[in-house]
Amino acid sequence: MIYRSPHFLYLLCAIPLLVLFYAFAFRRKRAMLRKFGDSGLVQKLSTMTAAGRQATKAALVITAFAFMVLALARPMWGTAIEMMHRKGLDIVLVLDLSTSMLAEDIQPCRIRRAKYEISKLIDRLTGDRVAIVGFAGSAFVQCPMTTDYAALKMFLDVLDPSAVATQGTALGAAIERARGCFTPGENKYKVMVLITDGEDNEGDPLSQAQKAAGEGVIIYTLGIGAKGGVPIPLSSNAGGVVYKKDRNGNPVLTTLNEDVLEEIAASTGGKYFHSTGSGLELDRIYGEINKLDKKELQSRQFGRYSEQFMWPLGLALLLLTAEYFISSRRRKKLTWDGRFE
Repeated sequence: MIYRSPHFLYLLCAIPLLVLFYAFAFRRKRAMLRKFGDSGLVQKLSTMTAAGRQATKAALVITAFAFMVLALARPMWGTAIEMMHRKGLDIVLVLDLSTSMLAEDIQPCRIRRAKYEISKLIDRLTGDRVAIVGFAGSAFVQCPMTTDYAALKMFLDVLDPSAVATQGTALGAAIERARGCFTPGENKYKVMVLITDGEDNEGDPLSQAQKAAGEGVIIYTLGIGAKGGVPIPLSSNAGGVVYKKDRNGNPVLTTLNEDVLEEIAASTGGKYFHSTGSGLELDRIYGEINKLDKKELQSRQFGRYSEQFMWPLGLALLLLTAEYFISSRRRKKLTWDGRFE
C-alpha cells in the first residue's frame, strides 16, 4: 500500500493529544463530582451520564479521526491493468550543419529557422520513434531512436555548425548514417526527412538513396535557401560579422541545389519541398507522413495502484454515526429503594 498524499499522516500525531484531552476532561469531571459528596453515592444518585458510555463515545471519535486522516492521505493499493497500444513510424530527421546554413536569406538564419520548425514538427508527433542525424562534411547521430520528445528537443537545441569539424555537404554520408538508425530487417514504416541547401555536395547521394529505398525508407527532402546566391556570414574575433570569402578575397555565395534533392526524394517514393519565406513546409511534410501506414511499435501492460480513500472515509463516517446514536445517559432511571446503609 502507498499513499498519494503521505504528508497528511503527520496529523496522526494529534491522536495522543486527543487521548490526553479526554482523560483530562473525565478526570476533571470526577473531581467536580467528589465535591458534592461520596463518589459512590453520587454515582448511584446521578441519572445524567454513564462513565462507560462517555469513554466509548470518546474512543469512537478518536478512531474516526484516525480514519479521516488516512482518507486524506489517499491510500492506494491493488492494481488496475491497462494495455497501451501505440502506433507510429520510425523517423530520422537529418539536418545540414554546414556553414552555408548560416545564410540569412531565411530569417533569422537557415539553421535557426530549421531547428525552430523541426521543434514544431516534433510537437505534432504522437507515438512515432524519432532520431536526429547532423552532418556537414561528415555525419553523426545526435540522438538515436526515441519516443522521449523532450530529450529529443534538447539534443536538437545544441546542434550548430561548430558541432562538425569537417565542412561541406556530404549528403551521401548523411543518408548512410541515417540508414543505420532504423531497425534492420524491416522493409517498411521508415521515413527520413532531409533538410539541407544541397550545396557543395560530396560523394554519391543517389546510390545511398537507392540503398535506402531498397530497405523500405521513404525520403522527404526539404531545400532551404534562396535560389539566387547569398553571402555566408561568419563571426569575427572583434565581435562583429564578416562574410566568407574565397582565396581571391571575393565573397562566397551559397545557392540552393534543388536538382539533387528532387532526385533523392523521387528515387525513394518521397517528395521534394522548397522552403518559403513564411515557413519550411514541414507542415506539408507532416501531412505526407501522416498518410503512411503505421506499425504497432509497442504494447505494454501497466499495473497501477487504485485509489482506496473511500474505505477509511466510510469507516470514519460510520464510527461518527455510531457515536451520535450512542447516548451518554443511563438506560434505566434508578429508583429510590430506601435509605442507603
